[in-house]
Amino acid sequence: MHVLFLAPDTHVYNHGFLRALKALGAKVSAIGMTGKDRLSAGARQALDGYRHCDRLLEIDALAAAAKELATPAFDRIETIDEPLVEPAAALRERLGVPGLPLRTAKLCRDKVAMKAFLREHEIPCAMSGSVQSSADAHTFVERWGYPVILKPVAGFGSLSTYRCADRSELDAALARLKPGPKHAVAIEEFIEGHEGFFDSLCDGDGVRHEFASHYYPGCLEASQQRWISPQIAVSNRIEQGGYEELRALNRRVVKALGLQHCATHMEWFFGPKGLKFSEIGARPAGEKIWDMYGVGNEFDVYREWALTILGRPSEQRPSRRFATGSIQIRPSQDGHVTGHRGVQEALARCGSHIYESSVPAPGTATKGLDKGWLVNTWFRLKHPDYDQLRALMTFLGETVKCDAR
Repeated sequence: MHVLFLAPDTHVYNHGFLRALKALGAKVSAIGMTGKDRLSAGARQALDGYRHCDRLLEIDALAAAAKELATPAFDRIETIDEPLVEPAAALRERLGVPGLPLRTAKLCRDKVAMKAFLREHEIPCAMSGSVQSSADAHTFVERWGYPVILKPVAGFGSLSTYRCADRSELDAALARLKPGPKHAVAIEEFIEGHEGFFDSLCDGDGVRHEFASHYYPGCLEASQQRWISPQIAVSNRIEQGGYEELRALNRRVVKALGLQHCATHMEWFFGPKGLKFSEIGARPAGEKIWDMYGVGNEFDVYREWALTILGRPSEQRPSRRFATGSIQIRPSQDGHVTGHRGVQEALARCGSHIYESSVPAPGTATKGLDKGWLVNTWFRLKHPDYDQLRALMTFLGETVKCDAR
């Protein structure tokens, strides 16, 4: 089979998906933003063909680059990058390639349309709408009240997301996002409660593999407070009691949207109003999350993804042996790292459970809080007991400090 992969080299994470396709005997071609001579060694080794395209989001430019590679014709067109989910679907439609349809891709990118569609299918979602002016936003809060969330319609993660508790905060967020007739902004009811995500691999019959994860604290709070050492914890208790409602919600969303032969990444909340759907992406989670699934479940999650994409039967089942977690230690300020405190003490207690880490050397430039969970100083751990995993990550967050100036 011939697979076209969009944006193969935006992160080393992408290479796992490329390698899995190659290992199953697929011919893998790719289109990316960088020149062929600037591809990393990992990408070059996995690709049979490559074309450079400066305008990956534009279907005509994308189709022109694809035409140069389509020998033989493509059997699949895939990407793991959120902004390219819709262009990939548009290219499938133009070339007659099976996979995620454009209609579904549009719903997965447009948070407002997605929630409206799923409310029609009785999926519990926050009330939401699209606003093109300050007046639209004020009308929404008159009906549903404060607090509200304001964010881009097709945003990614918690970037440019604002929680507004009153009129002044709402007006300040509107001034930053600048809604207009050609630039609508999403507004929605703020859902109080615990936040997490639920990832799955879907074949033609529905969900094939599933994984449940938790944020500590929620994404918005973590992105705004430097002192927080944010955690992501992947549960190994998903097949035990307590996750039935979440698993059922994911299946209902997958079925309603018609998600097949793809990976999904669903965000959720649970609080006083019960379990609420937040949003879903038709692509794997970022932040090298899938590496954590592989470590915790002792199986090749990338190979299972490739089998699903190519329409082949699963070969392995997750062991659920380990819970896995990721914790980031933020630098004291933006600038350059001057040193760390507490690392040896942390390693003495947690070292046998840490399977991957990054402790930048003095002089290393820091990265901003908007760059995600896997930058600056971070540790990844595994433990058979979920509660012990959380305790170890909390100890790391309280013990290790990164100084910068």
